[in-house]
Amino acid sequence: MKRTHAMLLLTYTPRKGIDLDQYHKWLQDVDNPFFNSRPGVKHYSNWRVVEDKLGQSSFTHFDLLYIKDLNSFEDVFGDNAVDEFAKGWVRLWGELPDPEAPNQSVNYHVYLCEQIAGPLEG
Repeated sequence: MKRTHAMLLLTYTPRKGIDLDQYHKWLQDVDNPFFNSRPGVKHYSNWRVVEDKLGQSSFTHFDLLYIKDLNSFEDVFGDNAVDEFAKGWVRLWGELPDPEAPNQSVNYHVYLCEQIAGPLEG
Protein backbone atom coordinates (compact mmCIF):
# COMPACT_ATOMS: atom_id res chain seq x y z
CA MET A 1 0.00 0.00 0.00
CA LYS A 2 1.35 3.41 -0.98
CA ARG A 3 1.69 5.82 1.92
CA THR A 4 0.40 9.28 1.00
CA HIS A 5 2.09 12.40 2.29
CA ALA A 6 -0.33 15.31 2.35
CA MET A 7 0.28 18.94 3.12
CA LEU A 8 -1.65 22.18 3.16
CA LEU A 9 0.22 25.12 1.66
CA LEU A 10 -1.03 28.42 3.08
CA THR A 11 0.13 31.56 1.24
CA TYR A 12 -0.44 35.12 2.41
CA THR A 13 0.91 38.63 2.84
CA PRO A 14 0.33 40.32 6.21
CA ARG A 15 -1.37 43.71 6.21
CA LYS A 16 0.75 46.63 5.03
CA GLY A 17 2.15 48.81 7.78
CA ILE A 18 2.45 46.16 10.49
CA ASP A 19 5.69 45.66 12.39
CA LEU A 20 7.14 42.54 10.76
CA ASP A 21 9.41 41.83 13.73
CA GLN A 22 6.35 41.82 15.98
CA TYR A 23 4.49 39.61 13.50
CA HIS A 24 7.36 37.11 13.28
CA LYS A 25 7.56 36.97 17.08
CA TRP A 26 3.81 36.28 17.18
CA LEU A 27 4.31 33.44 14.69
CA GLN A 28 7.02 31.94 16.92
CA ASP A 29 5.26 32.45 20.26
CA VAL A 30 1.57 31.98 19.37
CA ASP A 31 0.79 30.71 15.86
CA ASN A 32 3.33 27.92 15.52
CA PRO A 33 2.78 26.34 18.96
CA PHE A 34 -1.00 26.53 18.47
CA PHE A 35 -1.05 24.71 15.12
CA ASN A 36 1.51 22.13 16.19
CA SER A 37 -0.75 21.28 19.16
CA ARG A 38 -3.89 20.62 17.10
CA PRO A 39 -5.23 17.14 16.36
CA GLY A 40 -4.70 16.22 12.74
CA VAL A 41 -1.54 18.34 12.37
CA LYS A 42 1.61 16.26 11.91
CA HIS A 43 3.96 19.23 11.49
CA TYR A 44 3.54 22.97 10.93
CA SER A 45 6.16 25.57 10.03
CA ASN A 46 6.17 29.24 9.01
CA TRP A 47 8.27 30.72 6.19
CA ARG A 48 8.80 34.08 4.52
CA VAL A 49 9.98 34.87 1.02
CA VAL A 50 13.35 36.58 1.37
CA GLU A 51 13.91 37.38 -2.29
CA ASP A 52 12.29 36.61 -5.63
CA LYS A 53 14.95 34.84 -7.67
CA LEU A 54 13.00 34.05 -10.83
CA GLY A 55 9.60 35.61 -11.33
CA GLN A 56 7.58 37.49 -8.74
CA SER A 57 5.58 35.84 -5.98
CA SER A 58 2.08 37.00 -5.12
CA PHE A 59 2.73 36.50 -1.37
CA THR A 60 5.43 37.27 1.18
CA HIS A 61 4.83 34.42 3.65
CA PHE A 62 3.75 30.81 3.54
CA ASP A 63 3.10 28.00 5.98
CA LEU A 64 3.60 24.27 5.47
CA LEU A 65 1.00 22.27 7.38
CA TYR A 66 1.48 18.50 7.10
CA ILE A 67 -1.65 16.42 7.68
CA LYS A 68 -2.38 12.69 7.99
CA ASP A 69 -3.68 12.15 4.45
CA LEU A 70 -5.56 13.83 1.61
CA ASN A 71 -8.86 13.33 3.44
CA SER A 72 -7.70 15.07 6.63
CA PHE A 73 -8.36 18.70 5.59
CA GLU A 74 -11.54 18.79 7.70
CA ASP A 75 -9.68 17.37 10.71
CA VAL A 76 -7.79 20.67 10.79
CA PHE A 77 -10.08 23.27 9.24
CA GLY A 78 -13.24 21.70 10.67
CA ASP A 79 -11.78 22.22 14.17
CA ASN A 80 -13.66 25.05 15.93
CA ALA A 81 -10.49 26.16 17.73
CA VAL A 82 -8.68 26.50 14.38
CA ASP A 83 -11.63 28.43 12.93
CA GLU A 84 -11.58 30.91 15.83
CA PHE A 85 -7.79 31.17 15.66
CA ALA A 86 -7.93 31.93 11.92
CA LYS A 87 -10.52 34.65 12.54
CA GLY A 88 -8.20 36.17 15.15
CA TRP A 89 -5.32 36.10 12.66
CA VAL A 90 -7.47 37.94 10.11
CA ARG A 91 -8.36 40.63 12.69
CA LEU A 92 -4.73 41.11 13.76
CA TRP A 93 -2.79 40.68 10.52
CA GLY A 94 -5.08 40.25 7.50
CA GLU A 95 -5.16 42.73 4.62
CA LEU A 96 -8.95 42.81 5.06
CA PRO A 97 -9.35 42.55 8.87
CA ASP A 98 -12.95 41.30 8.68
CA PRO A 99 -13.11 37.57 9.49
CA GLU A 100 -16.79 37.47 8.48
CA ALA A 101 -16.13 38.66 4.90
CA PRO A 102 -17.36 35.91 2.56
CA ASN A 103 -14.18 35.92 0.44
CA GLN A 104 -11.03 35.52 2.55
CA SER A 105 -8.76 35.05 -0.48
CA VAL A 106 -7.55 38.64 -0.10
CA ASN A 107 -6.07 37.48 3.24
CA TYR A 108 -4.80 33.98 2.44
CA HIS A 109 -4.99 30.98 0.12
CA VAL A 110 -4.95 27.30 1.13
CA TYR A 111 -3.85 24.52 -1.22
CA LEU A 112 -4.14 20.78 -0.58
CA CYS A 113 -0.92 19.14 -1.80
CA GLU A 114 0.15 15.54 -2.29
CA GLN A 115 3.81 14.53 -2.30
CA ILE A 116 4.60 12.64 -5.50
CA ALA A 117 8.35 12.12 -5.03
CA GLY A 118 10.92 12.38 -2.27
CA PRO A 119 13.43 10.38 -0.28
CA LEU A 120 12.27 7.17 1.36
CA GLU A 121 11.66 7.33 5.08
CA GLY A 122 13.74 5.06 7.30
